[in-house]
Amino acid sequence: GSYIKGTGGQSNGLVPMLRVFDSTARYVDQGGGKRKGAFAVYLEPWHADVFEFLELRKNTGKEELRARDLFYALWVPDVFMKRVQADGAWPLFCPNECPGLADSCGPEFEALFLAYEAEGKARKTVKAQELWFAILDSQIETGTPYMLYKDACNLKSNQKHLGTIKGSNLCTEIIQYTSPD
Repeated sequence: GSYIKGTGGQSNGLVPMLRVFDSTARYVDQGGGKRKGAFAVYLEPWHADVFEFLELRKNTGKEELRARDLFYALWVPDVFMKRVQADGAWPLFCPNECPGLADSCGPEFEALFLAYEAEGKARKTVKAQELWFAILDSQIETGTPYMLYKDACNLKSNQKHLGTIKGSNLCTEIIQYTSPD
């Protein structure tokens, strides 16, 4: 978990918050139980919690580490696929310690990613193929994560002048820029 500036404590990571979203997805429906809520959760494969993320829908393991009613997807940068193909190392970063990764794409993302890697900012480094096979294992067992390719989606988007697109919808056919504004 990340350092919490206001309290000096440590975050519990993604899993506890995703379990809250999971409960919310079960609660929300279109009235009378006709159609339950559906949440799509996108994560980039450089995130330090990616292995836990891949386990969330699995049928085995501790129940308190599962959130099976969400739909998981990976927002994959080109550099990850290059590292998988080359059987290279893959650093896992904390987004709070490596700002800008989620907000960039293409060459800008890759330059920032490589700079953080060279600075030794990774929380952990694994083989890219180890993560790739964990993704495949999860897909075989659960049907997720869905895969969308961050750089291709952004660089081909008619909305690229607005900013970096950070995810999609549940069925992966709508790719639009969003912002807190």
